[in-house]
Amino acid sequence: MGKMSWDTLESTLPLRPILALLLALSMGCPKNKGGSSEAYVSRISERVLQEEGLVEQEVDLDANGASDIRNYYRERADAPRLLVRKELDLNRDGKFDVITIFDEDGNLSREDMDSDYDGQFDWTDHYKKGLRVMSEYDTDGDGKPNVFKYYIQGDDKLMHLDRKERDEDGDGKIDVWERFLDGVVVRTGRDTDGDGKVDERLE
Repeated sequence: MGKMSWDTLESTLPLRPILALLLALSMGCPKNKGGSSEAYVSRISERVLQEEGLVEQEVDLDANGASDIRNYYRERADAPRLLVRKELDLNRDGKFDVITIFDEDGNLSREDMDSDYDGQFDWTDHYKKGLRVMSEYDTDGDGKPNVFKYYIQGDDKLMHLDRKERDEDGDGKIDVWERFLDGVVVRTGRDTDGDGKVDERLE
């Protein structure tokens, strides 16, 4: 994945796992020795994890012996089994790049992503009743989130960016605040002395 700004990346991340998975599903047409195309045959296996009380399902899209998708289900007596966790290996390097957690109602609850495939999860989206309410990500590679975005639901029922907070100097404290309206910054604040309080404000 090429370098891009984090704001640009943020706008693509929610769809990226889905698009990458569709690409992976469509890739399975290797040439055989005769030169003709032969579709991959996906392999699916399941096992019961007694301690967790879950069923683990592994999907090998190209039947190469490595799992590309791993699903975890909870069996229910009075309803179809519930998907509680999904893991995706988007670039097929043997490491899972996206981990998605679902709540007891089947709604998206949390999604952790390794956006640059370096083996470290650097992006987390938090959801409430299936709607994204907050994103946090690590832009300096120290393993700790330093940018936070908060969303609110508008009159159109869609989620809109409400505010953005950043720790620019890496001391673990927020030092830049931004407020948004209709996608535009309407107010900013900055902490210049490290006390965690706004010293400079611009509206």
